[in-house]
Amino acid sequence: MSNNLITEDAVRSEYILGSRRISNYIFASVLLGGGIAFFLSGLSSYFKVNFIPFSDLTGLFFLPQGITLLFYGTVAVCISIFIWVTIILDVGSGINTYDKNKGEVIIFRKGIGRTRELKYVYPITNVESIRLRSTESFNSIPSVFLCLKDKREIPLTQLKPNPAIKEIEERAANLAKFLNVYLDGM
Repeated sequence: MSNNLITEDAVRSEYILGSRRISNYIFASVLLGGGIAFFLSGLSSYFKVNFIPFSDLTGLFFLPQGITLLFYGTVAVCISIFIWVTIILDVGSGINTYDKNKGEVIIFRKGIGRTRELKYVYPITNVESIRLRSTESFNSIPSVFLCLKDKREIPLTQLKPNPAIKEIEERAANLAKFLNVYLDGM
């Protein structure tokens, strides 16, 4: 089983990894570095001063090359700042708790903005099944859903970044067995 899973007799909790993934750190860093380089290149073409010491960009015309570099650099820095904020706030992380004692399923996630913390509580008696769904593509990974009797499907996000298909299937089967509901889609 996974390290993110805590099971007692009547309570089961799964810790969900949010936006603090290695890939997000790498992507945000590369995007920030590239955005700053593009921004400084655009400024160098406008002011005819070399802001990047290892290259001579003063020969670029501001219109259209310099302004384009300035625009793309600004967009890249803004997107990078947004990704860093989601990493700092750890958006998407949380806990799935299945409590037989209280008879409820609690799904808790960290959000952003006014809804900083999202908490959904469903009675276990309202759970119809656990569904495994896979998209028809080259490298598809199945997703696990909590299906309610009112036909809602709540996605249960992955515990770790790139799980094996067998782990996902075992997780879904164990969860269905724990909640005493049937497993759909296997």
